Amino acid sequence: MLDGIIGIIRAMYYGSVLEAKRNKYVKGFYMFAVGWIFFMLVIGAASAMTAGLFAVLVTSLVLGIRYYFKYVHPDKKERDMFNQAFEEIELKKKKTKPQYQSKESTEYTITYSFKGCNPVRDWEEKKDDLEMCINAKIIDIKQCDNNLNVIKLVTRIKPLASDLPISKEYLTKDNMLYIGAGYNGVVGMDLNQYPHAFIAGETGSGKSNILKCMILQALYKGFEVVLIDFKRGVSFQRFKNHVATYYEYDEVVKVLNNLVEETKNRLDKFRAVEVDNLPDYNASINNPDSRLKKKIIFIDELAELLKTREKTTATALNESIESLTRLSRSVGIHLIMAVQRPDATIISGQIKNNVSYRVCGRFVDKEPSQIMLGSNIANTLPNIKGRFIVKDDDIHEIQCFNFERKPVRHDTPEPNIEPDIPMPPVLNQMIEPPVHIPIPPLPIHKLTIPAIEQPEPTPASDAPEPIQTATPPEAVVHPKEEAEPEKKISDYDFEFDFSDF
Repeated sequence: MLDGIIGIIRAMYYGSVLEAKRNKYVKGFYMFAVGWIFFMLVIGAASAMTAGLFAVLVTSLVLGIRYYFKYVHPDKKERDMFNQAFEEIELKKKKTKPQYQSKESTEYTITYSFKGCNPVRDWEEKKDDLEMCINAKIIDIKQCDNNLNVIKLVTRIKPLASDLPISKEYLTKDNMLYIGAGYNGVVGMDLNQYPHAFIAGETGSGKSNILKCMILQALYKGFEVVLIDFKRGVSFQRFKNHVATYYEYDEVVKVLNNLVEETKNRLDKFRAVEVDNLPDYNASINNPDSRLKKKIIFIDELAELLKTREKTTATALNESIESLTRLSRSVGIHLIMAVQRPDATIISGQIKNNVSYRVCGRFVDKEPSQIMLGSNIANTLPNIKGRFIVKDDDIHEIQCFNFERKPVRHDTPEPNIEPDIPMPPVLNQMIEPPVHIPIPPLPIHKLTIPAIEQPEPTPASDAPEPIQTATPPEAVVHPKEEAEPEKKISDYDFEFDFSDF
């Protein structure tokens, strides 16, 4: 009898208080009903007051039963499972177990919320045992921002897709360079917040693929791009007519020195107009031709660049890179550096400390993961090409977008770039369900692709030096029998072949 009364009271609480919190119309009904009952009480209409009170009680009971079967009962199985798990692994604080609160689901994850006094440290220590008890992979354990007593446990429903073709959806005019998709949505590098980046991974892990995707986005956004690649740019031939490429030490030293000088010149310009960042400077300039563009320097195999035995060259390279990582944050000059194996004996602590955005692939041993991420998490990655850990304000496991496509025969013209490519189905599945996507997808029909201006051909006798301070250096063309003619951007296609998906 007592249990039945308690159950009715609990159902009425669900249907009145909790349902009113989540539904504004239910809340409005109760406010109107209370006002009606009070008015009838004042005028002495007992029968009308009784009818109003009866309507409120019946409504709260019906809504409470509905609330129980919709929200409370489905969680009973999880609540019992976690209570048993906490008992077995002895996750308690002052003899009190964490109390199950709720869960939220996406396509790839379920996030459980618990209220208790156990800090995140206690949860981390019991993580392996908890995974065994609940038979689920725990991706993340974090504290709620609004309530420190609430711990969120993120578990995996299914693994990430192993192949995600890049889409023109991400070729937008903003300061984000998108890298891949994780359990919570699309992940990218915000150049305003993180001016420089390290990308580390073993041979074949997909570092060059990430650089290609980022270069493609940078070109579409109208940024100036410089590539330093001691593999002579063979992996980046799609961009050879649009990106200045350098692979000789003397050339690289000059380029980096010029970029340091340009950084100082930009800072002087900022001081003259009393601003401290690139967007404010460009906003203060009326003439569009005088505005400054973002410059991104991509360095493939940084260790190969810095390990030169010539002391003078090594010192000059280190000083230039250190200066750029220190000074160029606000002027719109960015370094994105790929390294096969981060080594403290090659990359100085000054450079590492100034580059906070890290992308790390799988390593067999723990040292590279510790250097890049400060933990051994990269050792736990599955051996899948393109699977990386991204560290910004948080830690994300992602599958990088795939740039590769089947080669186009040179005896047939390539089609022009068309902005209305349908979105790949596999990528649609990745970015539609999650609720924490950094930037909402932009409709494809609204995309505008900026044209990349090509310089006028210059006679060889009058050609200027390739290294300049105020303008991006021209692409170096190394000796060959006959220079290839300049081609327009319309002759190239950044289209992707989705026939395999």
